[in-house]
Amino acid sequence: MSANAEYNATDAAVEDVAQQLAESADAQEDQVDEPEEITNLTEKPDDQVIDKTDHTDRLHSVTCNSFDAAELALPAPLLKGLYEMNFVRPSKIQAASLPKIWAGRNLLAQSHNGTGKTCCFVLGMLKVVSSDKKPQALCLCPTRELAKQIYEEVMKMGKYLLQEAGLTVKTILREERFEKGESLPDQIIIATPGKVWTLINMRVVDTSGMRMFVLDEADEMLNQGGLGDTTKRIRQKLPKSVQTLFFSATWTEQIKKFAKTLAALSENDWSQIEVKREFIFNDQVVQMFYKTKGKKEKEERIADILSTVTVGQAIIFVHTREAVETLGNMLKTNGHSVSMLHGRMEESNRDKVLLDFRGGASRFLITTNVLSRGIDVPAVTLVIQYDMPVKKGGVYDPETYLHRVGRTGRFGKKGVALNMIHDEKEMQVLKSIEKYFQREGLIKEVPPDTDPEEFERMLTA
Repeated sequence: MSANAEYNATDAAVEDVAQQLAESADAQEDQVDEPEEITNLTEKPDDQVIDKTDHTDRLHSVTCNSFDAAELALPAPLLKGLYEMNFVRPSKIQAASLPKIWAGRNLLAQSHNGTGKTCCFVLGMLKVVSSDKKPQALCLCPTRELAKQIYEEVMKMGKYLLQEAGLTVKTILREERFEKGESLPDQIIIATPGKVWTLINMRVVDTSGMRMFVLDEADEMLNQGGLGDTTKRIRQKLPKSVQTLFFSATWTEQIKKFAKTLAALSENDWSQIEVKREFIFNDQVVQMFYKTKGKKEKEERIADILSTVTVGQAIIFVHTREAVETLGNMLKTNGHSVSMLHGRMEESNRDKVLLDFRGGASRFLITTNVLSRGIDVPAVTLVIQYDMPVKKGGVYDPETYLHRVGRTGRFGKKGVALNMIHDEKEMQVLKSIEKYFQREGLIKEVPPDTDPEEFERMLTA
């Protein structure tokens, strides 16, 4: 059967493929002092772990209770890096995922924003690579900003292990240039798909030694066309034995379909985990809407609203790149300190904008969906959806809504999300999103006659 034929075979069910337990690693003898535990996750006690691995599987419902558990056998340098980051007790997605990752399973893992998904696959990559000077773990994500953030997490978590084991990490960004025949020696590669595909074809990235393939924000990475097509072509260039990890806060049929096709192609067993809240709706974030009489009044009110925000930082989401510049220039004219970021900007400018925003050089960042997924800026206490999220054709986009709102209220902190509504069409989008998440009436209206002091109180997390 050809590779393409194998990819088109969609009959195998993911939850029925995984069948047996791989051998556990030897217990780690080195001891590391544990820090005081700091809980910084958006978990709730009633979040439910659903293990969709076959019930006869020896790994079904197996979890780990600590990072120094014998069955994980994390080396002392890696534990030291974790403890410096205040990781002590695994979150539910970590506790359920790590034993399966350690056993070599392919994994579909879903959990809502801020629950520690990145830690799962970063630990997986750090565990699987050796000192051989060739790429062994590849993590793909949808934006350069997220790629750089994951790189930073790998460097912090692997701070001591990387140095001791002689391992290197490479973030491949679009603007970088490589000579044909050049060969990357880095064991871990983090990138967006387009550049990696080019470098694979140039034979700069040797895929023959790949042991782990990770998709972060997997639903976005496997969308029909665009990123999805390139991601699938990259997977076809990897060994059949590569361990595949899909992580996301939301799943689409594209993920499930692609995972099923990989069952026939892969030599590894598959597992599937979901950490489910009764309703995943960023419960830690206070969500409101404010109605204006048309776009002109919306422009006027956004300037007034930002004047009432006296603490923290805010991200303002608009629908198009043109809207970023139009709104940003208007707010600057009104004396506001704003940054602007969208996909058409030069890469170096994008990096500087995000770096400055993280450093507090500006309080307000206007952006498109390029920053809706995965980006962490701890000081963000307010998200404003200036334009409601819609797909092509104007259809409401609940997944993007969830990810946008998730840029505040990260890791157990409070946050506020304000939706600005200027016509009945946007109101219908908001109501459809409420209905989708079975939360009709949850998003409360801010009365138009609310005085500035009360408005400030409502926008303060």
